[in-house]
Amino acid sequence: MRMRIRVSRFLLGLGEFIQTLPIVIMKPDDLVVFSRQSYAKPGDVESWSEDALVNAGLNAEEHDLLKTLTTQKGNLLLLGVGGGREAIPMAEMGFQVTGVDYIPAMVDRAKENATRRGVEIDGFVQEISKLDVPEAVFDVVWISKSMYSCIPTRARRVQMVQRIRSALKPGGEFVCQFQIWAGQENRSKAERLRQLIAASPIGNRTYEDGDKLWLNVEFVHVFRSEDEVRTELEEGGLDIAHIKFDESSIRGAAVAIKTDTQTSISKGKT
Repeated sequence: MRMRIRVSRFLLGLGEFIQTLPIVIMKPDDLVVFSRQSYAKPGDVESWSEDALVNAGLNAEEHDLLKTLTTQKGNLLLLGVGGGREAIPMAEMGFQVTGVDYIPAMVDRAKENATRRGVEIDGFVQEISKLDVPEAVFDVVWISKSMYSCIPTRARRVQMVQRIRSALKPGGEFVCQFQIWAGQENRSKAERLRQLIAASPIGNRTYEDGDKLWLNVEFVHVFRSEDEVRTELEEGGLDIAHIKFDESSIRGAAVAIKTDTQTSISKGKT
């Protein structure tokens, strides 16, 4: 009986391991499409647009981030508008809000929800890591919840920050939250095997320590240190004004500023 129990536990563990393999097989563009397909389902659009969620507005962490900004008005670009939970209270505060999402139905619902509540927001459909907007237009660029972590590969995140920098006016601010896992690096046999598969011809050679498939729904990169986040934002051309990295939390936050008078930076290739 004990042997059967050991074999059963091995099989259960093997099943968990197999569930982690998509992250080391799918390429970065595949991961973006995988996440988009997950959230484009009609039921998901409805859940992100329902009144209870939209009416909840900004959470305490987001209110705290707003207080760190040097401006409380102007043009605000919201990356990942969803159903409008963040966009609507920001418009009510006086920001001219433009929302971006890679799901057309989300943009439509956010605009409808805003109109029903007596404010107007603009919106368009775009994949945020390939952001393409006019230069030096926005006072604030705000990325929704922890969506900074949803961009696969460090290189792609840095290039997105460069694009955000280009979109900001001189002195403009970028607000982002990200997911944290500050535990020790996973050096288990399973992780070493994932690394080997990622390095193989069929693998995703851009696989990085901290890459996950959250609930088998979307790609997430969890950051292990404050320095990891800081260097990405600085390499993207921004200066850190505020950063919160609490190792007891699952989410961190940063505010970064375009400090000089240069209005553009090379957008790079994605």
